[in-house]
Amino acid sequence: MTKTFGDWIEDHEMSVARVNLDPAVEVLPYSPDVDVRDYVNFKEILNEGLGPNGALIKAVDLMLLHADRIRKEIEATESNYVLIDTPGQLELFAFRRSTLELFKRVTAEDKAALLYLIDPSLFISEGSVDPYSFVSALLLGTSVRARMRVPTIFVISKVDLLSDEIINTIEMWLDDPTALAASVSEVEILPKMVEAIGDAGVGEVLFASALSEEGLDNIYAALQRALAGGEDYATEEPSARL
Repeated sequence: MTKTFGDWIEDHEMSVARVNLDPAVEVLPYSPDVDVRDYVNFKEILNEGLGPNGALIKAVDLMLLHADRIRKEIEATESNYVLIDTPGQLELFAFRRSTLELFKRVTAEDKAALLYLIDPSLFISEGSVDPYSFVSALLLGTSVRARMRVPTIFVISKVDLLSDEIINTIEMWLDDPTALAASVSEVEILPKMVEAIGDAGVGEVLFASALSEEGLDNIYAALQRALAGGEDYATEEPSARL
């Protein structure tokens, strides 16, 4: 999504910087303007005898030592927008104190928002939506929003692979949380949690595809509402951090 959305922004005559904050990634579909791998060598950490998870935890913690230099690199791009690509392992990134501090120092005083991408393979089973897995994905995103403390936009990715029936089911649940609550009634606490999510509101849940580019205009519009109250936030100042 970082590559596709970055290309979309540039196609609309705005500048964008792409930042890779995943120290363990081996191949990227884009050329990062700022790359944490220039500062943290994941393979060297692995060679210290740690397993993959332990090595990633240490690598993420080490990134904080380079936060100021990463920030200076970002500022040097003088871009309208900055897309920050984070590790996919949320439990190792979003919930560690060091990464929360890293996020604060990298974004500094700039306006920032999160795109919480939900892979539909996490909640689709045998061609239908598993409501329990879907609720789990929403709860995890709500936890991330509470942890990171910035506007969070939920995006269900790979919409080009979803049938109209699946999309309609998801939209029905989002419009009527009581229907979703009824679908997970076998676990006593879940309906109450769904109702709580409904009362608090997860905000907009969008559908998008990095392959077909469907939904990118909706993501951009949602970001404008989150960052600038609906006004287009394309300026000459490098002040919008996503």
